[in-house]
Amino acid sequence: MEIHNKKQFLVSIKSKLILMMIGVAVIPLVFLVLISIRTLKTEVQKSIHKEHELTASKISQTVVEMVKTTQESLETIAITNPELFDWSNKFNREDIIYRMLKKYHHLEEISMISSKGMELVKISKRYAISPKELENISTDEKFKTLKRGDLYIGKPEIDLDNQIVFELGIPVGGDKEYLTGAIIAKISLRQVMKKINATKTKEGSYIILIDDRGSLIGHSDYSQVTRRQDVTKSKGVTSLLKIKTEEKNVLKYEKFETMIYESYLGEDVLGVYGLIPIVDWGVVVEQPLDNAYETIRLMITRIIITFLLTILTIGVVGSFLIYLFMKPMNELANGVNSVKSGNFDYKIPKQNNDEIGMVIEAFNSMTEEIKKRRENESLIMLAEKRAAIGTLAAGVAHEINNPMNNLSFYATDLLERLETEDINDLYDNNVIQNYLEIIKGQIDRCSAITQNLLRFSRESKVDITLVNVFKIIEDILKLMEHRLKKQNIDIVIDVGIAEPIILADESQMQQMLLNIITNAVDSMENKGILTINISEIDNNGFLILKIIDTGYGIKEKDKARVFDPFYTTKPIGKGTGLGLSISQAIIERMRGYIEIYSEENIGTEVEIKLPISRGVEENGKL
Repeated sequence: MEIHNKKQFLVSIKSKLILMMIGVAVIPLVFLVLISIRTLKTEVQKSIHKEHELTASKISQTVVEMVKTTQESLETIAITNPELFDWSNKFNREDIIYRMLKKYHHLEEISMISSKGMELVKISKRYAISPKELENISTDEKFKTLKRGDLYIGKPEIDLDNQIVFELGIPVGGDKEYLTGAIIAKISLRQVMKKINATKTKEGSYIILIDDRGSLIGHSDYSQVTRRQDVTKSKGVTSLLKIKTEEKNVLKYEKFETMIYESYLGEDVLGVYGLIPIVDWGVVVEQPLDNAYETIRLMITRIIITFLLTILTIGVVGSFLIYLFMKPMNELANGVNSVKSGNFDYKIPKQNNDEIGMVIEAFNSMTEEIKKRRENESLIMLAEKRAAIGTLAAGVAHEINNPMNNLSFYATDLLERLETEDINDLYDNNVIQNYLEIIKGQIDRCSAITQNLLRFSRESKVDITLVNVFKIIEDILKLMEHRLKKQNIDIVIDVGIAEPIILADESQMQQMLLNIITNAVDSMENKGILTINISEIDNNGFLILKIIDTGYGIKEKDKARVFDPFYTTKPIGKGTGLGLSISQAIIERMRGYIEIYSEENIGTEVEIKLPISRGVEENGKL
């Protein structure tokens, strides 16, 4: 009862009005809220990304300016003092290096290299270097780079003072054999670290500086640098390394990529990353999404509260208006249910003169008219029903005559065998079981015949399934095996397709084929040939079934009436004329065709065309 009430409510006008109210008022608000949240989220992300880009750009510029300043200073020294690489200018070299170290705080050490790769002088801010400690670096990779005339930038490392330093070398003079020498400076990133620490970022944000191999050389939390934190799991870092690999010779000036990804700490972050020109390092700025979306969550909460209050207001006002509208509609529905139950004396009270009031007035007039017609129709239907009872009773008796005869034959035969044979032998050889199964099948056939006769006069629910036509014919022939042998009828079956399967109601197919095959067998009283041919038409998608007999055929004057209900040429007690009528009705419901070709005293051919897969109408009935 509760489920029925729910279904009734779902199809009611009230539910439709509620849905209309939701569609008109609520859905636009939902879209507006979703668009607002999406826009807000996008704008916040853009703002954060813009700020992160600016931060990354500042760090990148700091590194680039430091490297360029050092490079330009070293090149200026080399150009203005070409004699520094002579062995006799030792004191002049040391004086210039001391002045350079004093002027630039980020320089930790400077060395001058001869054209042969021998260190002419090396001076450090942190410790004294004796002439004995000078080395020959001619076989080092950095000297080979300088000898080619290229700028050398070494790998950043942590020195004894726990600060990141790297080497910057410039060639002096021409390349290869024309190389005069080189100057190599060791640069500290202390200035860059101060810039990172001094940069104001969003809450929870941090800055990562990596070298060309992905090693951490700078961080907002410098302790992560000293303990050599692995940051390569960050997608920003891996993307940087990928860019470096794919665009090895391309410098990216002030171009940063933004994305949402998982950081090396395993949390989702809003990240910005980009390559630093000249040094080919990378800078990454990351902020956890929880911190980034804190403002968004607060604003979304406010939007949702406002949205719920608006929906509540709309719901209260809408419910009241729906109640006013539905009151006369409910009265009309009660009247319809009352008339549906047979109470044609029910009158719906009219309250207003609007459109609903006009419907109520028309409804009351209609019930009066229906009441009068029902009284007249009852008398007519009673007369028609009494007239059809006698005819249908004769038809049912004839249709079940064959299976009843089979029942009598098998029951009598079984009784005779029980008298002459050992019951245990009959049981062991499954004779009794086979006989009982045949008897049960005949009883089921009687039931099916009765149901099919009823279907001719009224529609009944069908069960559409995949049906094997050959299997049905095979079952029918097995059922009629005794009769076929008795009448000396030979069977010829020609199946032109592997599986003659169609969509149909199996019970109706059984009845239709049984009727037509029975007619064919009835026409061959003493001897004959029953031919069954199954083939397929590919173009139209029809299954072609032909049932051909060599019986007495159909007279010319009877051909026009073979499908008429209750018309038969058989003797009284052997036919009611319902067989072909029922068969034609079944075939037409399946959107098929039936044709009969016959010549008197030669035989009859029944051709049936059935759609292979289109035998189901839109409503699911044949």
